[in-house]
Amino acid sequence: MSRRHVQRILLILLLAATVAGCTLPGAALPTPFTFPTPNLTLTAIFAPTETSTPEPPTPEVPPTETATGAVPTLPGGTPGATATSGVYSSRPNGSPITAPFMAAAPTIDGNTSEWTGAAYTADRATYGAANWSGTSDLSATYFLGWDTNHLYLAVRVRDDRFVQAASGRYLYRGDSVEMLLDVNLATDYTSNTLSSDDYQLGLSPGNFASLPTEAYLWYPASSEGARTSVAVRARTTTDGYELEASIPWSVFGVVPSDGSRFGFAFSVSDNDAPGTTTQQSLVSGVSTRRLTNPTTWGTLILD
Repeated sequence: MSRRHVQRILLILLLAATVAGCTLPGAALPTPFTFPTPNLTLTAIFAPTETSTPEPPTPEVPPTETATGAVPTLPGGTPGATATSGVYSSRPNGSPITAPFMAAAPTIDGNTSEWTGAAYTADRATYGAANWSGTSDLSATYFLGWDTNHLYLAVRVRDDRFVQAASGRYLYRGDSVEMLLDVNLATDYTSNTLSSDDYQLGLSPGNFASLPTEAYLWYPASSEGARTSVAVRARTTTDGYELEASIPWSVFGVVPSDGSRFGFAFSVSDNDAPGTTTQQSLVSGVSTRRLTNPTTWGTLILD
């Protein structure tokens, strides 16, 4: 057999073996993998979620603007009227109180007999009216005068039972007197709150034994404290007590002049319970008087 014939036989055998191998079990080509149709109920999980555009943050509310101490507009729209001009010079709460100029200073000894000018009364219960039984329980007659250095006060108090066991900032819890003074009446004429030009000064007769007379300033709060520059003298009477005081104008930061006008209220405190320190009632010369509202006070005129 020739070499060429042998090569042909081998080629035929190789082709036969290849065809036979393709038909053996397990030798078939793999079936192509088909992905399942997606379950539409899972879309919410697999589908990309749309992201909403974030809202801008709510802007902060701007802070309330604080007014800068402007002069209040007075009735009629005229700001800053002078202390002696028109309606701005007098409160409509009762008749004005007049303090005459005193060429000679009074003797401050608690004896009011030398006071013979205009007298004013304090007999309107503005606090503790339920504890006040009338003018014999508590009332007062008072006088005022002035010179360039001092404001002078004389008081005759009618009180059926004298009790004073308090002192200092609590002196009002016993029998005592006080005055309210607005030294800038025109500028804050319509202001119904206390300001730095409003003063509350208390005067105590003491207890005529171990407790001395004294003066105490409550307002302005920044200046609160005893006022030893104020001379206070008192004495008992058959139906109460008398008190005199010499008050330097410097206590109120005032340079007085003829015709000066101030907001003003004079009042008397009462305690009828011995052994206690309680303000039971207060009578005033101004029936509308409220401590913290200067528009309820009256008017003082230097004559």
